[in-house]
Amino acid sequence: MNRRLSVALGLTAAATWPGAARAADDRYLFADGASAAATLTLAATSTGAQATWTAPATAKWDTALLGVQVNPSPAGPGGDAWIDVAAGGGRVRQHLDRGASGLRWLNVSPLRGRLAGAGTVVAFTAHGTTLRPGPAPVRLFANEIHRGRPLLVLAPHPDDAEIAAFGLYAGQPATIVTVTAGNAGDANYKDDFPDAAEQYAFKGYLRALDSVTVPWQGGIPPQRCFNLGYFDARLQEMHDKPQTVFTEMYGPNQDVSRYRRVNLSRLLPSSARTATWAHLVDDLVQLLRKVHPAVIVMPHPILDGHSDHDYVTVATAEALQRWTQPVTVLLYTNHVAENLYPYGPADTDVSLPPWAARDLPVQRVYSHPVEPELRRRKLYALESMHDLRLSPREQSCGPGPRREDYPRLPDVDYFRRGPRPEELFFVYDRAGLRDVVRDFLAHPPAP
Repeated sequence: MNRRLSVALGLTAAATWPGAARAADDRYLFADGASAAATLTLAATSTGAQATWTAPATAKWDTALLGVQVNPSPAGPGGDAWIDVAAGGGRVRQHLDRGASGLRWLNVSPLRGRLAGAGTVVAFTAHGTTLRPGPAPVRLFANEIHRGRPLLVLAPHPDDAEIAAFGLYAGQPATIVTVTAGNAGDANYKDDFPDAAEQYAFKGYLRALDSVTVPWQGGIPPQRCFNLGYFDARLQEMHDKPQTVFTEMYGPNQDVSRYRRVNLSRLLPSSARTATWAHLVDDLVQLLRKVHPAVIVMPHPILDGHSDHDYVTVATAEALQRWTQPVTVLLYTNHVAENLYPYGPADTDVSLPPWAARDLPVQRVYSHPVEPELRRRKLYALESMHDLRLSPREQSCGPGPRREDYPRLPDVDYFRRGPRPEELFFVYDRAGLRDVVRDFLAHPPAP
């Protein structure tokens, strides 16, 4: 750990705070000098394990991750599994993926005020899984994500900004920009619009309208929101053919202004504009020049696993080559682990997603706390998004079965996954973002 970071974190000498060796099965590559590393020693107990916290009381970190090794429960891998971590009268509960085996990174940031320094006992209670005693790596991050600075949240679809970052952007000088109208996916309104093109055009208009009005529930008025109107499920193809004009998935329209008509903001013109990759990147450059964000929030192209999400960040990385002001990047994921993450009920804490595909460079991690009142507002913001709830026909008392497909499946429903005590972000500088995007483009996801 470099000396400047050690001072910033308020850590004592390495003899008191030893570095943590990387576990053989850890695919998160934490950057040298960007966090403080340590190792706790877990001793087995009748209910799980315990350890002694050794960080000094003056440490100025905001995010703490603790790696534990787990084995599947002897009762079988099919049940629900979680780990409670308790210290100083506080507790976090983190659910695991089913059949979890090997290293899992727990987010113990909510215990920040309870970990009073060296000597604090940390108790682990395991349910549906077993903890392996022995060394447990710790990572501490001092992010200094200053509140009150201009924040730009980039959402691939209407509702992504709220799912990932409502707690972060609420009440801040934020601008919410949604890239697509969301005019593809589930045919939620097919009972009222039998023609597919008409149904998806209506769906796109409705979702675009949601994208510029729902953020007002977090104090961001429509004048600070904008929907670019690009077409859902087209971004990867646009990237591959940057000068080609694309049409909507279900109709011949090539003009994104069809959906920009919902905007009250004057961030960009709402005049006719064809759907090309070159136009998208140009639009993002113009937004950067107008908003002058200190922080940009967008999807993690490697972790997220949804092509529209991935290529929003690729497009933004291209735009950042033409706008060179200082900026911090926060990357989120709404589509990891087959849309099951975060695990467990909505009131439980958010851990790092299990990741085994390949080594993933990480500069920093930021766990943003979302207090109960704000989580309630976030829940109702999500409920205001038409695409996340039952259609009017399904809510009626008339005959006919309700749909059984997404997003009504409990395991993947955003009403469970979205309103959490924390919103988790991977933090990068410009060079780190460039490396992430380069890595993504070098290892494109399987079709």
